[in-house]
Amino acid sequence: MKINKLYIKNYRMFENVLIHLNEDCNIFVGDNDSGKSTLLEIIQVLLNGRINNLSFERQLKTSFFNTRTRSLFKEALANPAKTIEELPSIIVEAYFENDGNNTEYRGTNNELSEDCPGIRMTVEFNPDFSKAYQTMLQNGEVYDIPVEFYKISWRDFGDSPIVFRTFPVKVSLIDTTQKDYDSAVNKFINSRIAVNLSDDEKVHLARAYRKMKYEFNNNPNVLALNERLEVEEKLDDKTIKFGMREEALESWMNEVSIDVENIPFEDMGFGTQNLIKMELVFKQDTEKSNVVLFEEPENNLAFGNMSRLISKINQDQSKQVFISTHSSYVANKLGLKHIILLYKGNISQLNAINPDTMNFFKKLPGFGTVRFLLADKVILVEGPTDELIVQRAYKDVHGKLPIENGVDVISVDSLAFKRYCDLAILVKKPLRIITDNDGDVQRNISDKYIEFTEKNGDLIEIHYEVNELFHTIEPSVLAVNSLEAEVFNKFRRVISKKNSMVNKNVEEVESFMINNKAEWGLRVFDSEECIEYPAYIKNAIR
Repeated sequence: MKINKLYIKNYRMFENVLIHLNEDCNIFVGDNDSGKSTLLEIIQVLLNGRINNLSFERQLKTSFFNTRTRSLFKEALANPAKTIEELPSIIVEAYFENDGNNTEYRGTNNELSEDCPGIRMTVEFNPDFSKAYQTMLQNGEVYDIPVEFYKISWRDFGDSPIVFRTFPVKVSLIDTTQKDYDSAVNKFINSRIAVNLSDDEKVHLARAYRKMKYEFNNNPNVLALNERLEVEEKLDDKTIKFGMREEALESWMNEVSIDVENIPFEDMGFGTQNLIKMELVFKQDTEKSNVVLFEEPENNLAFGNMSRLISKINQDQSKQVFISTHSSYVANKLGLKHIILLYKGNISQLNAINPDTMNFFKKLPGFGTVRFLLADKVILVEGPTDELIVQRAYKDVHGKLPIENGVDVISVDSLAFKRYCDLAILVKKPLRIITDNDGDVQRNISDKYIEFTEKNGDLIEIHYEVNELFHTIEPSVLAVNSLEAEVFNKFRRVISKKNSMVNKNVEEVESFMINNKAEWGLRVFDSEECIEYPAYIKNAIR
């Protein structure tokens, strides 16, 4: 069973959202506090009733409710003229694929009134406490959502209660931000013991474990310690002694650890632990873990290990995978069509992306697609020199660097410009491209980008040097800084190191700039003096 839709009402930052999901892989991309981790959290709560390895029912608190919903309720409490007709509730639903044959968990008990299989969790006021609530309300003792009077239920879309032990959808969470490997490792140990040891062998090991504890408790040193404690220490006026505690018959299994290449698992590097944890989850039987949640898999993984992990995710079609990430590498390698973008309160999918564009970024995963998607506005440039000059030009005009105004200047290969145009159109991202004319405006600019500028000129702007003699940024910048002697003198001072350029002529300055692209750009960026900029750069940063 795969989830194809997720509905959330009043849970944390999600007031009322419906998210369409991919059957294989879903990549949640967003800025900090955009809700990526919350989505992983709510999927886990919905499918196994647990949060942070504890029962959700025991962890319920008012902060789980949507902030706006909670504020409106508190405002109503403070206003005696307002009648509170209905207390806030949380609703979360997972809609499963409807193959027409599966009648189990199926019905219309859901917010969309769809006839399909699914699971529904509600957090709502328990009417059994109506009298107590009304008394507190009249006495002015209700200050916030009274979660102590709430009940939580999990039911299928046929309105039958969910029993998680028999529910066919099982979920595993791998949180690489936490050094917690017990769950995946212990499951592996217990399953290998169960498969590889007979009942008789397990009994012998249990006896050996009990014998070891008995010998410890009766060791002369332990006995001597307890004799001294009996004389010197008392608790509640009673004698005490130390010893290894009595345990259940199979408790020895919990003491078993794994050595990998003769190194205890808990002593291995964090990145290696994460990779092994992920492999263990993928090795589990499909019925035991068919939904896998990854919290920032890029943490503590080198690129080689990252590639191995992504390869495992791509190969296993039996599991539905949900990933939260800031990594363009992860997003590009798994395919941008799997991205679900959380941006400024909106949720959008990239499954309509041009297949050629998706394959381009998949084959060249180093491009900063996630950085592009999360920026407010973007200026694309061809290289580090252009990036330095554009940032300095922006600062000279606006008094601060572009990133401080939410404008990200990103250096990419010009071959990728059209691919980023596809992304910009898909997510309605304002995009300006500053590019070289390479000596032919018609071929390299007009014809090349006409498909984007004709229909999306309000969204995408292409800025370039109109004079075809100035085919790159170096002659363009030099041209506007050599028109007057005073301006040229200043420009030579700016790009000099220990006055190295102050006596050079125009041809010598241009030769230096072309052969030292990043260096002259860095000197302009760091200079206390301002230079002049070509019209196309000024237009791009206006």
